[in-house]
Amino acid sequence: MFNLMPKIAVFSETTDLKQQADALAQHLSLPVAENPDDYDYLLILTDQALALKKNGVKTLPLVIDFLSGPMTYRRQHASLKRETLARALGLKGHSTDKIVDATAGLGRDSFILASLGFHVQLLERSPIIQVLLEDAINRALPDPQVGPIVSRMHLCKMDSIHWMQQQTIDMRPQIIYLDPMFPERSKSALVKKEMLMFHEVIGDDPDAGELLSVALTCATKRVVVKRSRLSAPLLGRIPSFTMEGSSSRFDIYLI
Repeated sequence: MFNLMPKIAVFSETTDLKQQADALAQHLSLPVAENPDDYDYLLILTDQALALKKNGVKTLPLVIDFLSGPMTYRRQHASLKRETLARALGLKGHSTDKIVDATAGLGRDSFILASLGFHVQLLERSPIIQVLLEDAINRALPDPQVGPIVSRMHLCKMDSIHWMQQQTIDMRPQIIYLDPMFPERSKSALVKKEMLMFHEVIGDDPDAGELLSVALTCATKRVVVKRSRLSAPLLGRIPSFTMEGSSSRFDIYLI
């Protein structure tokens, strides 16, 4: 069944931000909302942050915030031993391996890896998520504790498959991480509201299989794929080994 993409516009809460809103709308090829109710979603520009809001619902706008309480807690409690993702990626202290998060999304996984001291290349093809991520990184940079962390997060605004295909032999990363979006089944557990917004605004990743295939030709050490715990391996390709959590698992493909 084909789902129509929602109507999205840029909206500024004050006239002081009109010039910035116009520039953002032009960059994203979106209209500036004169009547906000005419649109399904609004990219709202405020003095504090850039936010994505769904019209007609009471849920809070989606803001990527690396300075938030939950992210502060995760950062303060992160360790190589505690973080399953870090172990799945095969990371050791003082590793200089090049890590690529090829499905950056909200950037939370990359933030935790960066908080452990690693540099991460974030690839994101959605222009809307790109600007939300860029806004979050720019807001966090002045913070004395979080600034050094986000400075290790290097955002690349392009399609991951295209990026990987462009890498020459001497540029290829050692590790590639994939967390593709998939259609939510009606019988699945209730997903977070922010992920529902992702599905509506960004859509799924129908080329996830191709993404894995290209990643396996690009990475020099391993590719790690995050999956729902009971899901079949991506492309039916059996991983070298897996690491499981309560609701998800990591399929590790050694090169």
